Amino acid sequence: MKKILTIISTIAILTSVLAACTDDEATPTFSKREYVFCRFDVHQYAELFNVMGNYGQFASIRKRVVNGVTKFSITNSSSSNDYTVDALSKDFGLGLGGLIVGTNHYGESLCYDLACPICDRAARRLTLDSDGYAKCAKCQVVYDMNNYGAIYKIPADAQLTNKRGLYRYRINYNGQIVNAYN
Repeated sequence: MKKILTIISTIAILTSVLAACTDDEATPTFSKREYVFCRFDVHQYAELFNVMGNYGQFASIRKRVVNGVTKFSITNSSSSNDYTVDALSKDFGLGLGGLIVGTNHYGESLCYDLACPICDRAARRLTLDSDGYAKCAKCQVVYDMNNYGAIYKIPADAQLTNKRGLYRYRINYNGQIVNAYN
């Protein structure tokens, strides 16, 4: 009987340890806060083609309705275009405010939410610059996209209750297809 109780308590301890080691806790930098799933062929979108092939460059992707038609608005530092959403991509999840995708200075493909994580609203989208920084027009916080979305600069007079880097999502890029997900 004592041996059975020892085995049962060992199993209970192992179960609780394994439950504590979930994917969320093992990789806390990736967000599951908003639904993200999309797949883009960079050869069909010049803005994505340019940023995925050039280190330190990023582009924003968001859904917009133009004259009653849903489109993807894709913008990088040199151009911006609206692309009609087809039947296969109409259900893509683009996070809270849209997505930021690109390649950092180290050659890693990265994906962030386009909404400011401090303001935490879909309408508070970040503005990207050509040097790899994203800035919120409301709170004025600047994020370094080449440094995994870490806060780069906070205004001296800012009274922020929440200080966090950009929401990050998983991304795969095989040289042709960009696949962002959580």
